[in-house]
Amino acid sequence: MRRLPYLVAVSAALLAAAPVFAQQRNISDTALAAQTCNVCHGSASYVSPTMPPIHGVDATTLFTALTEFKTDKRPYTIMGRIARGYSDEQLKALAEYLSKN
Repeated sequence: MRRLPYLVAVSAALLAAAPVFAQQRNISDTALAAQTCNVCHGSASYVSPTMPPIHGVDATTLFTALTEFKTDKRPYTIMGRIARGYSDEQLKALAEYLSKN
């Protein structure tokens, strides 16, 4: 029974920290998704010879393009299938991330 106060304290600390962990997960999910974009489109330090660069393009332009791929309003090869795998909120976060990084 001496462990009960300790377990209560640890549980309370973990519950209090949950929003911070969730927020960090969203950031790392966006960064991870952006890394998959880099495979084809290059990164800030590498420009792909075959795909248009997307780093530094403003977020509105990127979000519009991703949404058009997702809804088949823009011709594509694989981008439509990729974009359909994300919610609009995720696409917006990805566009914002890529425009700044």
